[in-house]
Amino acid sequence: MKTDAEQHSILLIEDSSTIRQMVTMSLHERGYAVKAAPDGISGLHLLAEYTPDAILLDLNLPDIDGFEVCKRIKADPHRRNIPVLVMTSLGEPGFEIMAIEAGADDFVAKPVDPMVLDARIQMVIRRMRRERFANALTGLPANALTEERIAFQLVRKQPFGIAYIDVDGFRAFNLRYGFSRGDLLLRHIASLILESLQFEQCAEPFVGHMGADDFVVMCGVDSIEKVAHDIAGAFDTSILDYYEDEDRERGFFVLRDRSGEQTEHGPLTISIAVVKIEDFFPDSPIALTDVSHELLAYARTQPGSTVMVERRREPGARDR
Repeated sequence: MKTDAEQHSILLIEDSSTIRQMVTMSLHERGYAVKAAPDGISGLHLLAEYTPDAILLDLNLPDIDGFEVCKRIKADPHRRNIPVLVMTSLGEPGFEIMAIEAGADDFVAKPVDPMVLDARIQMVIRRMRRERFANALTGLPANALTEERIAFQLVRKQPFGIAYIDVDGFRAFNLRYGFSRGDLLLRHIASLILESLQFEQCAEPFVGHMGADDFVVMCGVDSIEKVAHDIAGAFDTSILDYYEDEDRERGFFVLRDRSGEQTEHGPLTISIAVVKIEDFFPDSPIALTDVSHELLAYARTQPGSTVMVERRREPGARDR
């Protein structure tokens, strides 16, 4: 059993009372602190009250299904870094695609093996905590260091520019080509970002890799918009190099969804939210993150790779 210092907290969302009791008992025996919810809405309400180290989520829930619960968790900037492990029977065709697209971090098969569950929970928690400081894939500063740098820039109250970068459709790309090629693409994106900063000779450049396909770039307020367009252009020029020949020729790849129907994906695009901090300085990095999510959500509705710019001059003022 783990000591109190090593104890992790788990939010279990499962509609079956029998499975809830069995899993909760198994986790308690291994030293976990567990809170359980019988449906998706109850689970989201619990999540609003505390922050667990990991979430164990059943897909078949009586109100909103696990896919929607996962999407809502990953859409919340304050909760998106909590690892979500999806529990389901492997007999459901296409569930992996939908779970990955919803943001799931790992899978646990039913019936749940307690030893396997323990190992998977430990794995995703270690990975998430490691990525808070330095991303193992790119070596760039991760969540904690990036947030510290943003906070430092805000406290200085000197103008700077920041760009939040997200690859649209990256999870589907991983499903089609595998994580190894996805990792190659992420390293490529990191290189594009660093090259763009160097080419523009930006003042006080900083690049953070927040995990998966999320990057943050900071530099001088006069350079950040040009850097963002350089990154988007370089991405569009090179993305098809990571496709197989047949997919490159037709400009998309095909996946089979949960119902067995084929869906077309691609070519991948990139969305970039640019915020220029000049006269008005937000109170915290979270305020900037909230603005960036609004911009990124709008950018994803536009065709192709898109750069959205917002210049913050005073509270509530927006200039896109």
